[in-house]
Amino acid sequence: MTETIPRFKNTRTELDELGVPRLLALGGTLALLASFLVVLYDVVGTVGDPLLFYPIVLIPLVVATILAQFVRVVTALAIGVVLFTAGIGWHMLTLDAEFDLWVLFSNNVQLLTGETVLRIQQADVWAMMVAPTPVFLTWFLALRRRYVGATAVGGGMLGYLVLTGDAGTTATLVGVVAAGAVLAFGELEQTGWSTAADRAVLVLAVMVIVPLVFTVVPGGAATPVSFVDTDETGTMEDNVVGTGDTLDIVGEVEQSSEPRFTVTAEEPQLWRTGSYDRYTGDGWVQTSNPSPLSESEFDEPLGEWTELTQTFEIQTSMSQFPAAWQPVGVDDAIADDALVGPDSGLEIEGTLAEGQTVEVTSAVPDVESDELAEAGRAYPESVVERYTQLPDSTPDRVGERTEQITQNADNPFEKAAVIQQWLETNRGYSIEVDRPDGDIADAFLFEMDAGYCTYFATTMVTMLRAEEIPARMAVGYSSGEQVDDDEWLVRGLNSHAWVEVYFPGVGWVEFDPTPSAPREQTEMLALGEGDGEGGAAGPGGEIEDGELPQDPAAGIDETADINDSDDSEIPDLDDVEDPALQDALDEDGFIDPDQLPDDQVPDETGAGTETDAEDDGFGLPAGRQLFILAVAFVGVAAWTRQAGAGERLSRMAAVRFQRRRDPETDVDRACERLMLVLEDRHRSRETGETMRQYLRDIHAGEDARRVVELRERARYGEAVTEADADEAIELVNRVRKGG
Repeated sequence: MTETIPRFKNTRTELDELGVPRLLALGGTLALLASFLVVLYDVVGTVGDPLLFYPIVLIPLVVATILAQFVRVVTALAIGVVLFTAGIGWHMLTLDAEFDLWVLFSNNVQLLTGETVLRIQQADVWAMMVAPTPVFLTWFLALRRRYVGATAVGGGMLGYLVLTGDAGTTATLVGVVAAGAVLAFGELEQTGWSTAADRAVLVLAVMVIVPLVFTVVPGGAATPVSFVDTDETGTMEDNVVGTGDTLDIVGEVEQSSEPRFTVTAEEPQLWRTGSYDRYTGDGWVQTSNPSPLSESEFDEPLGEWTELTQTFEIQTSMSQFPAAWQPVGVDDAIADDALVGPDSGLEIEGTLAEGQTVEVTSAVPDVESDELAEAGRAYPESVVERYTQLPDSTPDRVGERTEQITQNADNPFEKAAVIQQWLETNRGYSIEVDRPDGDIADAFLFEMDAGYCTYFATTMVTMLRAEEIPARMAVGYSSGEQVDDDEWLVRGLNSHAWVEVYFPGVGWVEFDPTPSAPREQTEMLALGEGDGEGGAAGPGGEIEDGELPQDPAAGIDETADINDSDDSEIPDLDDVEDPALQDALDEDGFIDPDQLPDDQVPDETGAGTETDAEDDGFGLPAGRQLFILAVAFVGVAAWTRQAGAGERLSRMAAVRFQRRRDPETDVDRACERLMLVLEDRHRSRETGETMRQYLRDIHAGEDARRVVELRERARYGEAVTEADADEAIELVNRVRKGG
């Protein structure tokens, strides 16, 4: 105890003596903390209430600041372990599953190989429970001048989020620059500016370049960096159907005319391959994993339905399993490889091979509009929790615009029908769009004039969820081209996204807000069957008053008239009582957003149509390219200084090459070359040790001794000739070559 008290007193004294390097090191620590806390905050804001995140971060910071003056490092590490264990335990208690160490290990392996944190159940709880440990330890260690440890903890947390794919390029660069600053200014307290700067720059260069150039683990988030701009554009199919558990909304896409499958069925449908439940503001995530059909069962269809048998003949190997909603059975030949998704859809373990034939049975919803209008809002709690989620960052004006558009709708079905109608008639269709910054739905509502299916579907789901109506985005293929009686050919260009809305007692019903006519025209142009140029097409055709807007492939009777029931009339937008909104109606009776008064349209948040540089895969913006090149160049220079590479290169050149001048100088330089060769082979000559003593001690040969003799003659007055210089140089070359 008598030894401990003085040590802590000294620590308190040191903490009070804050110089400029010390302040800069602590500032770098705060920046390192911010780099991964911003990512965790986004996770919490996407799933839950981000206000709870502030005390979760501030309390460990305050506690670490206090304890750094009194507590040993070992004790602080123990506190960190307790915090981490308690946090993980609390997160496990919130899950609908028993605690399983193997499952916990397996989930972390999946995260470390590229699976986003947003796929975790109760992801917001996970983020808030994980954050306190790295915050506490990083700040505590920095205050105790354990800068390497602080960088290891903070950088480790950031690295984890890089591997999951949740930390983007900006957050990663901020983090590594901050880590370099912590190490540089921390070391500056014990060393000079030159050494500290060299080591910090070297660490910074490694941390910046390696994660960006190499994929750390299979499936990890790191992607190669290209310093050459490319004009390559992905296909619609790649960005809609082939995205796996996550779907990022992208900009311009192309169409692929490659055949995917033919399907034989009594009627065309939307051939569904999956759905997404968690909206992130710039994309979608499927939060649960499928289970083998042999270990689970299809959900029983609700309401009225019609059985539909489909026979798919695969034209190109596929990793997706298409089927009309709602699948209830597959043939025995494929049953062992079939998976039931968390949305009750079909998935495949492996691939469907070219030429393979698969038979699927679906229970297609067969409901009329009055049933949907009367379905009410008695949603299961699990459906509400999962399918009404919106990021906290969703602008309020999205909900306000939705409320304006649906103000005369009396029930969820009418709201869905009006939203679908509004999007079809007020937004054009184009696959040549720039990805907007910010929230996709907000940008599509307020900034963009046109988009394609993922924009339409994302916006409709967001608007429905703003009204607390459960909805999700489904993906797959449209019905395709009819090539024979009851047979359709589906190509890559038929890839499509639409909306599924939940109705109590009925289940999930399809809505398609994308204008069908311009979409089909764009598909025909991709096949070379249409006239005109590609690009934007105008809004969809006008829908007659009282008629339910829908795709012929949707699971609602296409002949249904909403006016069949007096209690389920679609609200007529011509009856809007608000004079300001009435003035905003166009000649067809639809709201024109550009005509709304300023006081009814919230200020724009800047969501535009510029490409989001954060999501660039290969072509980084020019500014970041220059930054990376500069870091690499300075890093090489720092490595050269620290490793003595420049000196070694100079020595190598001096040993191998000798410029000729006069005989005395040539002999002297030949002897210097000899010493360099011998020092590399044996040892350096000690201070005060003569050349003769050195040669005798290392048992040098006659050639080396003769070179030293010639040097002594030149140095101490005896004349040396050109022949002597030639001899010395030749002897050194022979010694260097091992002769």
